[in-house]
Amino acid sequence: MSNLLCPVCKKQPMEKSSDSETKLEVDNCPECLGIWFDAGELETFYKSPDLVRKFTPVGGDSLHHTYEISATARRCPRCRKGMERPLVGGISVDVCRECRGIWFDHGELQKVTQTYKTRGLKGDDMVADQVRGGHASKPGKGDPFTVVSWFFNSFLASKIR
Repeated sequence: MSNLLCPVCKKQPMEKSSDSETKLEVDNCPECLGIWFDAGELETFYKSPDLVRKFTPVGGDSLHHTYEISATARRCPRCRKGMERPLVGGISVDVCRECRGIWFDHGELQKVTQTYKTRGLKGDDMVADQVRGGHASKPGKGDPFTVVSWFFNSFLASKIR
């Protein structure tokens, strides 16, 4: 069990979910279903098919989740500093500028991922760059959808320049 406490539930210890292939361990709250990424983990997350399936499932009702707007800054579960709430893809996510961790409330990670896949991602560079980096793949690696998506995005980018 992790010694980190959920920044939303405040007293709920978070659980660890891990991936044997990438060796990534992310902390998640079993109560509110939020997920915590330490610095740089979000990019690695997208390279873990098992964790992606678990935390950004296709379908379901989490895309229709009503996102909480907090009047006070939540505390970072890692360093206990107040987190900022920058917009990423139109969603306010919690970001710790001190330790560079990122908290997604239930449904926010799925929505940010869907937004990136359908129309690109604008917003906080620290978060958006990790999402983009996690989805970046070279031809010949990954599933056919990833290769076709990479080619299509590269082709469009060269036409826009």
